[in-house]
Amino acid sequence: MTTASMRRAAPLDQLRGLDWGATAVWLLCFALVAYLGLKGGGYDPLVHDQVGIAVWWIVLLATVVGALPARRPTGLAWAALGLFAAFVAWTALSLGWTESVERTAADLARVAGYLGVFAFAVLAVGRLGARRLAGAVAAGIALVALVGLLSRFHPAWFPGATQTARFLGSDRERLAYPIHYWNAVAALIAIGLPLLLQAAADARSVVLRAAAAAALPALALTVFYTLSRGGTAAVLVAVAAYLAFCPDRLAKLPALLVAALGGAILILAAEGRDALQHGLVGPTAESQGDSMLALTLVVCGLAGAAQAAIALASRRVARPAWTRPDRRRSLIAVGVAAAVLLVLAVGLGAPGRASDAWAEFKEKDSPGHGAARFGSAAGQSRYQLWSAAVHENASRPLTGTGSGTFEYWWARNADVDETVRDTHSLYLQTLGELGIVGLALLVGLMLAILIGGGFAALAAAPAERGPLAAALGGCVAFFVAAIADWMWQIPALAVAMLLLAAALVSAGGRGSPAERARPFGAPARIGVAAVALAAIVAIAIPLASTSLVRRSEADFRDGDLQGALDAARSAQNAEPGAASPRLQQALVYEAAGDFAAASAAARAATGREQTNWRNWLVLSRIEAERGRAVAAVADYREARSLNPRSPIFQR
Repeated sequence: MTTASMRRAAPLDQLRGLDWGATAVWLLCFALVAYLGLKGGGYDPLVHDQVGIAVWWIVLLATVVGALPARRPTGLAWAALGLFAAFVAWTALSLGWTESVERTAADLARVAGYLGVFAFAVLAVGRLGARRLAGAVAAGIALVALVGLLSRFHPAWFPGATQTARFLGSDRERLAYPIHYWNAVAALIAIGLPLLLQAAADARSVVLRAAAAAALPALALTVFYTLSRGGTAAVLVAVAAYLAFCPDRLAKLPALLVAALGGAILILAAEGRDALQHGLVGPTAESQGDSMLALTLVVCGLAGAAQAAIALASRRVARPAWTRPDRRRSLIAVGVAAAVLLVLAVGLGAPGRASDAWAEFKEKDSPGHGAARFGSAAGQSRYQLWSAAVHENASRPLTGTGSGTFEYWWARNADVDETVRDTHSLYLQTLGELGIVGLALLVGLMLAILIGGGFAALAAAPAERGPLAAALGGCVAFFVAAIADWMWQIPALAVAMLLLAAALVSAGGRGSPAERARPFGAPARIGVAAVALAAIVAIAIPLASTSLVRRSEADFRDGDLQGALDAARSAQNAEPGAASPRLQQALVYEAAGDFAAASAAARAATGREQTNWRNWLVLSRIEAERGRAVAAVADYREARSLNPRSPIFQR
């Protein structure tokens, strides 16, 4: 007989049996993705630098007290960590030859934070396993994506979404919130889709299967609203990679079909609501948002219910033998499908279309608006950006011009009148800024994750192979999206990928469980502590300088010139090699009427960043205010030579 006291004791027993360490790791992984995604993708250095410092402190303290590693890293994990650490070290070395110490230090802080996330995940993944780590990342991505979708239905619920729409102007039809960049929103969803598909098809709980399946149509609609061609391609490649490596593929097809059908219904419905699709505001858009929200809830609910029914039926009804083909039949089916696709591609003129698409990509034309974008191959100046990066590398093949300095190279050498900070390609930007050595280290890390992780997934036990295949699909999505965009500069995406990569490179491992769980010895702990402290310092310096410069700017806007000057001087002390604190002092002195001091500060800024045209332009104005016409003209000419196509110099 069950008594009331026994019923009360059951939940307590469950709590006592809970692995609190694993729960903490799960929550931290979820929080990293969700927080960065909801904070503009973590693009602001004040956001990602604070996260980087916090993660490194966790690694430091947990390693020193023996809480990490939860399992000894595998050989592949050590190799990946070594390659990543070498890449960060090479970025640090580029401070010795960079065109901008400030920009390179900022990049160093970001990648040092990434290394901390990767190191933490590698050391902690033993507590979670691939399944739960993938679940944490999937939950974080789903949350960010659903917030973005709700911001399209009801922008008034999210003030930041309205501000983003006003800022984007002609591109307001493209859903960008909460990351503030449409392609990044789509790419983040591409990372998460294989994870959710795996959960929908194979989660141990029927409730989790239903929840994952319910989220998939909504995420497909979110990708559609971004109108991202690169993000859509990343989704397709990610799902294909997942299906290629997961076990029992036919069992995954019902979940995929349910998601595809639900997503198609929502996208067709969205196509018929023009005001909502184009990101307009007003009564019509509000009405369409209400109806679209209701329809989304219904479709997602039906998708979740259908997947729950499929899961329950699969437990009660024996699967037909033909749904479990052997390896030989699977290979024959794949070969036949590939042959059919090849014949269809040739018959439909794919080679000629590809040639035309490449020619269109090289042009600077816009791909158009609305769903018509998906039929265009226009590169929007990407070909020109990539060519500039190749020429940048040719100037310094081995070392590059320094991490974070492509903007300056582009400004003085571009043949297109555009202000651009990034190359829109992780690989070519690395080639231009960090040279052949930097690119080799980055490619080595990517191959360790994809190829090493792929073999690890194939060799894993059946229970782990599905989650590892989903993690591989997510990593593939990131590296594909990074071909033509600046995803590496958006921490939410990079962190999500690195968490999944840690699961891949940590799969397997030799030795008994006791040996694998053995903590580091004293030398290893000291080594980890030294690396962690060095990384914290590398992140803290630019973080402090940026924070102080922004405080100075705020004081300047409030009319507190002395406070603004004090903050700018403190920023200079925090990061002596930076130009921004000196330029900020110049602007404060200029506002105070002390043009001699302003000139000295502005000239010091040009000495720190000699190829930054903005510093020279400010110096020219200040010299003119001093009445030094010859110096003002010389500085103006220097600024124009560093950005000759800017409209500022065409007047």
